[in-house]
Amino acid sequence: MTEYEVTGITHRIGRGLPREEAKTAAHEFITALKPGTPLILMAEPSNTHDENAIAVYLDYTKHIGYIKSSRCLELKALLDENGQCDAVVSGNDGWITMFITIPDAPESLATSIKRERVLPPNPLEKELRMDFTDEEKALQVIALRIIKTKVTEENIVAFLTMVEHYLPFATYSICYDDCVWRAQILGILRSACQLDVTPETKRHLEALRDQLHEIEGDMTDRHCRRKLRLMEQQLQQLQGLAEAEDGLFVDFECHIANSGHGLKEELNKLDGWFKLMPHLNLRDYKIHEKLVEGLGYQRVSRKELYEVYASLLILSRYAREADAIDTDFSDIKEYVGRVKGLLSADWKEKTYDELWDAILALPAVKAIAKKTGKQQNTTFNRNLIAHILHLMMNKGVFGTKTTNQAMAEALEGNKDHSVRDAVSKSMEDRVMKSAIDNLIEEKRK
Repeated sequence: MTEYEVTGITHRIGRGLPREEAKTAAHEFITALKPGTPLILMAEPSNTHDENAIAVYLDYTKHIGYIKSSRCLELKALLDENGQCDAVVSGNDGWITMFITIPDAPESLATSIKRERVLPPNPLEKELRMDFTDEEKALQVIALRIIKTKVTEENIVAFLTMVEHYLPFATYSICYDDCVWRAQILGILRSACQLDVTPETKRHLEALRDQLHEIEGDMTDRHCRRKLRLMEQQLQQLQGLAEAEDGLFVDFECHIANSGHGLKEELNKLDGWFKLMPHLNLRDYKIHEKLVEGLGYQRVSRKELYEVYASLLILSRYAREADAIDTDFSDIKEYVGRVKGLLSADWKEKTYDELWDAILALPAVKAIAKKTGKQQNTTFNRNLIAHILHLMMNKGVFGTKTTNQAMAEALEGNKDHSVRDAVSKSMEDRVMKSAIDNLIEEKRK
């Protein structure tokens, strides 16, 4: 029969006492309760801390604690139309943790976690997709396999093997799903310890149970920094994946180049997304200590968690870059002004200047116009400017007899300068090329 842990007994029974005295009072209370003592479970939808909370009552009116939060969604299906359910004391851990069972409850409740989205719609959902890590995928495989296993004396060896494979992953993720699974697996282990097995197998089961119980305690302790360290480790691992050739950062930069929106504008969307979060701990996303608590407390799904991770990585990588984007294009304006003598008769210098103002205002151009890369002896992206000039040559902005050599001579005073090769090449970014084509046609009119 499945056991459920009752929390908050120290707080309820030892209210008003110093912490250690409260623990002693809770211990004495728990150990005095005999297995089979009747209890009543009662849903608390108005609970300000957790709308899914289920309270535990003794003798009809004595509130002694709560069902562990990670098991409440699982138990909701067993409550009647009034939000109540009968239960009995099943045992304790010898200190301050009490366990209960629910008579006539199915041995295995639903293991899938289905619930509504917690976070607001992501403004860049398609651009911020990140695949789960290999470890996180493996965690889902082994955890669900254990939960669906009905443990018997006959399959105990296979069960032990599965749990041993699971334990290294038990502290891999802060996802709420994993919190639920840890609690379920811990309950299965406790039940397995009651089986008629050899003393050696029993010791093995108890050792695994105690190990997972310690992990569970650390992962649910608000004052423990284990979850924070875990989140930081995951972000570090995901950053490495995001930097790959087909990773998050490349996808995001392609989005910036093709969307027609500026870098700062897209980052503001993500910042605004966090400000719409349903809880203060989520809105304070720059303070990871608060964020890690909010992600668990609000029962954020794995998919939503990865959206948060991707947003944090993007904001961390590009926020400083967005603030540092140099919009002083006077050096570029001076450079392209050197070729005004090559303009066709249809183009006036004023119109040419206005065209460059419009081109440099394009978000995709603005974002990279001052990035010199490996180019030497320049304060701007000379290759980009040369490619734009090549486009202008093809669109008739310059005279029909204007050659690449003539353009290089006008720009650098040397017809053999390396810019001649850049002026001869077409722009690879089709979206940017199309936007500039449109601007040229607008100015031509």
